[in-house]
Amino acid sequence: MDSGAQRIEEPESDAIVDPSSALLDDLLEGLEQDPEQSWSAFQGLEAIDSESRLRIVAELLDAKRGEGLNRLLLLLAGSRDDQTRAAVAGGGRTFAIEPVGGAPSRRLLRSLVTAVDGEGAGGVVVSTAHDGGVSAAAFLCDVRKGVLDVLGVVDADPAAEAELYAQFVELSTGQCVEDAPDLAVGLLAGSLMLSARATPPAVRSWLDATLGAGFHTGSFLAMKPEWSVPVDHALLAERSWRVLEECPGWVDGSTLTFELAEEISLRERRAAADPTRDSGAYRYLFERRLIHRLELYRRMLLWMAFFWDALGDDDLATSAGILAGQLADEQYAVPSHPFALALTTRSLHEAQRLLGTAADPRST
Repeated sequence: MDSGAQRIEEPESDAIVDPSSALLDDLLEGLEQDPEQSWSAFQGLEAIDSESRLRIVAELLDAKRGEGLNRLLLLLAGSRDDQTRAAVAGGGRTFAIEPVGGAPSRRLLRSLVTAVDGEGAGGVVVSTAHDGGVSAAAFLCDVRKGVLDVLGVVDADPAAEAELYAQFVELSTGQCVEDAPDLAVGLLAGSLMLSARATPPAVRSWLDATLGAGFHTGSFLAMKPEWSVPVDHALLAERSWRVLEECPGWVDGSTLTFELAEEISLRERRAAADPTRDSGAYRYLFERRLIHRLELYRRMLLWMAFFWDALGDDDLATSAGILAGQLADEQYAVPSHPFALALTTRSLHEAQRLLGTAADPRST
């Protein structure tokens, strides 16, 4: 990957060898043998100069797809470098390879995706028909840990299948998107990449039963170009509040938040927390708590960007996509960022409202 690599000529051959090409071959071979190397490869690519990285990305997009390469491309699609993200998106960020051994024919009958809650948990339910039968499975996903659990039925009759969907709708704390197969399959593939070898055996069995063995190297969702456009501070603040209003469970309910909320309430005679007046408390909460959760919120925003895009709400999808992109850049990891400011305000206000109730984590 060294951009300064020189072409060398073997003394006993007329062939010209490019060391960077050999390194790329080694990289692809390593990814094929061990997909877990994708993270190390991503870190290596992030560390080199932009011109060399873009050249390598172009070659990766033309290479034969496998699970390891799919994972690497997904990571590159979230790069801090705008040109790298654009190159992956422009190369068609729908990563798929041929099913291993040839998966049996399956037809997706129905799907459902829930919004993610305040801790990054969401659900994906799919029903498929194959070999004359119907299989339905509900997967519990986490934006940090991947696919955690599953509940499924084989050869489901209509009543059993309907009950499975009804259970997940009831458990969901927000909106659901029904019959958006690309969304369901894409989020499952991304979640499977996150859990990787830690994926529970039961989850893999149900993925095989519903989507086929080849799905283990499935397709990822494509980010939209408009999610990378620069936005002025005032509009970003408006977008942040709009997103949080649609996700009422996205508040920080930690003990620290409640302690600061109580301090503000006592000092200001129960006045609501204010970012200007209480700037010290805002900064303290961010530096001690929220800064360590920005990656969690980035992934939650990305899930919701795809979610709202499938729902047809372009404004919310764009808002979530832009915010997710900014949280991937360390220059925006500051307490004054509009999303951090809105999240802190909402969290402190909610904590003030719940002081002394069963929801107060100090009540026990």
